[in-house]
Amino acid sequence: MKVIVTGATGNAGREAVKHCLESPRITKLVILTRRAVSMDVESHPKAEVVMHQDFAQYPEALMRRLDGAQACIWAIGGRMDQFKNDKDAYRKVGVELPIAAARIFCEQLADKTPGGAKFRFVFCSSKQAEKTKKSLLFIGDARRSVGEAEKGLCEVADAHKTTFETYILRPASFTSPDMPPPPPASASRKLVGGHHASSTIETSQVGRAMVKVACDGWKDRVVENDALAKM
Repeated sequence: MKVIVTGATGNAGREAVKHCLESPRITKLVILTRRAVSMDVESHPKAEVVMHQDFAQYPEALMRRLDGAQACIWAIGGRMDQFKNDKDAYRKVGVELPIAAARIFCEQLADKTPGGAKFRFVFCSSKQAEKTKKSLLFIGDARRSVGEAEKGLCEVADAHKTTFETYILRPASFTSPDMPPPPPASASRKLVGGHHASSTIETSQVGRAMVKVACDGWKDRVVENDALAKM
């Protein structure tokens, strides 16, 4: 099975790459990245690292290298503060790029999968996309952008049900053994105006879940944090 991964230098994408390389199901991994990856990944016999700067554009030469792929794990993203609160840049990366990629892969890859299997687009979203009755003003823009991305990806899948399917994964806050511990609950409550999101998930679990869904799909289009943690 041939799989595409984006966002390979981020927390979730790095773990997705690791689990793809470990999976016997995946025989070829194409990593689309703006920045260099580790030498261990670069030299792995299953990996093909493609330096690619504009994730809104996919020239013919690149599409030939992606030909035969059966899934894409999309892990490009980030928090609003990582974009210096530039809402336009945040929206482009979080909304426009994944939808553009999904449309192109749907049009140019989905009807070429081996055995006629549906092409799977696995999108690493966020638990922030959950609808709540109480509005959290300071993350309102981020939540709206995530919701817009999910809606757009689902619309692509709905328009091409016989060849393409989208899976939305909603992990909570990432944690790993080398990350600092989360702030105390009281501090977190103050930070979000009384709303405390206590759940976290290890990045390794997110990577494992993304690869499992890319290989096997899932019973639901949207996969919440609790289900991810059990995969």
